[in-house]
Amino acid sequence: MKNIFNKRLLGSLLGVAMIASSCSDDLLNLEPVDSLSSNAVFVNQQGANAAVLGMYGGLADGDNLGFRMNVVGDIASNDVSHTGSFNTWRDLDLKNWDAVNGEIGAIWASAYNSINRANNIIAQVDGIDMAQALKDQYKGEALFVRALNHFNLANYFGDVPLITTPTAAPIDDSYFVSRDPKTTVYTQIISDLNAAIGFLPVSYATNNDTRHRATRGAAQALLAKVYLYDENYAQAETLASEVISNSLYSLVPFESMVAGKGTQEAIFELFFDANNQNPVTWWYGRDNGGRFEFGATEDLWNSFEAGDLRRQSSIREEAPGVFVNFKYRDNTTGTDGVHILRIADMYLTRAEARIKTGNFLGASQDIQSVRRRAFNDNTLVVVLPTNEEAAMDVLLDERRLEFAFEGHRWHDMVRTGRAEDEFGIPSWRTLMPIPLNARDVNPNLTQNPNY
Repeated sequence: MKNIFNKRLLGSLLGVAMIASSCSDDLLNLEPVDSLSSNAVFVNQQGANAAVLGMYGGLADGDNLGFRMNVVGDIASNDVSHTGSFNTWRDLDLKNWDAVNGEIGAIWASAYNSINRANNIIAQVDGIDMAQALKDQYKGEALFVRALNHFNLANYFGDVPLITTPTAAPIDDSYFVSRDPKTTVYTQIISDLNAAIGFLPVSYATNNDTRHRATRGAAQALLAKVYLYDENYAQAETLASEVISNSLYSLVPFESMVAGKGTQEAIFELFFDANNQNPVTWWYGRDNGGRFEFGATEDLWNSFEAGDLRRQSSIREEAPGVFVNFKYRDNTTGTDGVHILRIADMYLTRAEARIKTGNFLGASQDIQSVRRRAFNDNTLVVVLPTNEEAAMDVLLDERRLEFAFEGHRWHDMVRTGRAEDEFGIPSWRTLMPIPLNARDVNPNLTQNPNY
């Protein structure tokens, strides 16, 4: 295991990841085989499928979207407070993180690990003797995962290395990559997702696969978010509308969405089971041996209006002033799902795009759909102010309540220029630092200002 750890670490320090040649993952209940060459893995359909499943397992890893990738931003925002003992999390809560913070370093390393798994699939799958439709599907899934990781990296760090080819030993100077402009990274993300849309199926044979594997709808939903972040509002509205019109997806009662897995709400959701448990539940949990490293802030608790059913499904006040995340609640078997993309996000993505293009009536109708579900009231009417700034305030408040603990708050405030005032931070802290250990190994990685 020591050698495997060191290879993972070395790869992440370079801005790429060494482990991707492995098809192993807890998801498959296989022993790690980091030294296994890609040629040994990609010899037949069975090996390719194992690599794809391992890629999803890496995405669900505790250092990636299974836990840290979302929680780092949540605790740096004003939704999550530090209630435990880890100094790295305390520093994030106090807005005093630096380049040696291990939580930030972990999301950097895990994202590049996941990218390299995807890159190996993209590079190798065409050489396997199997049906072309399956090759296309695997490529589409890998392109989606690569895009998702690059998107997360760019949104936390700004300019980041854009890695589109597999990394393999031995390491030489060619792997000491520089950071690419964020605009270049976004261009590649958009290209990857457009290609994925052409490759991916609308659905799979089972509902579970349709919800936790990349589909055409998942690629469209992610692309809608990318266009929104990139301020291409017309395209964001178009892609979000396509997903909303897809009969596979619909708003369901909020509690049903939180308590269940694979509902009509889910466009792309990470699944866990008793053998591969959701780590978020343990870190947030206060009962049944949970660590309770994090609590919800009183500010978030007070932001919900009377009658908003989302609060009782998202937060519990277990004692005066003690607020506990209730969105992840199965601290016994750890089987809570983690929503990465869901249909409510498409309604609010489209609403924001419409606000930005002056369609306040259309935006009001989108927010109204989400609020009617939140209050279980089909007569509720939303009328936005016809002023962009005021309408955006309403929209962002709605996103905060809808997506509490789902990793959106930090990025929503940063991308709209509100983070400095909302979180009480200087502008340079809206970018996370490039991890120091990565820069120690790779001299071509520059640092963000003031770190």
